[in-house]
Amino acid sequence: MEEHCIHIDYKNTSLFLKKTHGLKALVLIHGGKASTESAKAMCERYIPAFPEYDLISIDYRFSGFGGKELDDVISGIEYAHSLSIPKVYLLGESHGGYLALMAGAKEKIDGIIDAYGMTDLIAMKEYTEKENSQLNTDWQDYIQATLVECAKIELENCLKKRSPYFLAHKIKAPVLLLHGSEDEVVPLDQSERLVEQFKHIGKKNFKFIVLPGYPHGFPLLEGEVYHIIKDFFESH
Repeated sequence: MEEHCIHIDYKNTSLFLKKTHGLKALVLIHGGKASTESAKAMCERYIPAFPEYDLISIDYRFSGFGGKELDDVISGIEYAHSLSIPKVYLLGESHGGYLALMAGAKEKIDGIIDAYGMTDLIAMKEYTEKENSQLNTDWQDYIQATLVECAKIELENCLKKRSPYFLAHKIKAPVLLLHGSEDEVVPLDQSERLVEQFKHIGKKNFKFIVLPGYPHGFPLLEGEVYHIIKDFFESH
């Protein structure tokens, strides 16, 4: 019988859940723009892959980078902790990977997986404006929303405050970074920048894996990548 995720509202945040009442919770953060459909689909996609985990998929709101969308992720983490589950992990795809790292700079968790997410919004802004006109349309929506939220703060300073690269010293949990060498949406150097920052500050509990020939958005629940993810959770 096919299993489905249930929907709840927690502290005004929309969540999709699959409860097992086990020892580990996996907070899932989908990629792309805010989408209830994507949040539900991600939850249900992960059920067969992680049957022993409580799954909590965040139906985050659209906002500026690291605005209300991040508030929703933090609410999802707080919900996981409210269940008294011993281990709570974050897994984010693309934009969700960015949000997982941002949440990791603010909340106590047991592990973070960032799959092909942004880490330096200033460098990413330059890339989209100069080299990726297709992505730039969506990017400008986020930039305009960020400008509103930042109010009188200069955009560059605001983007720094909302970039994992500049918050690396606050990310205490173990981190697994996964990125394809042929990613033309979020270039590989976004992960490489964070890795260099981790090394600079002396962070030891991270792992960076480059997948040769892989594009943006490669599946996480198949073959080698799935086993890498499982091994990461089992070892932390």
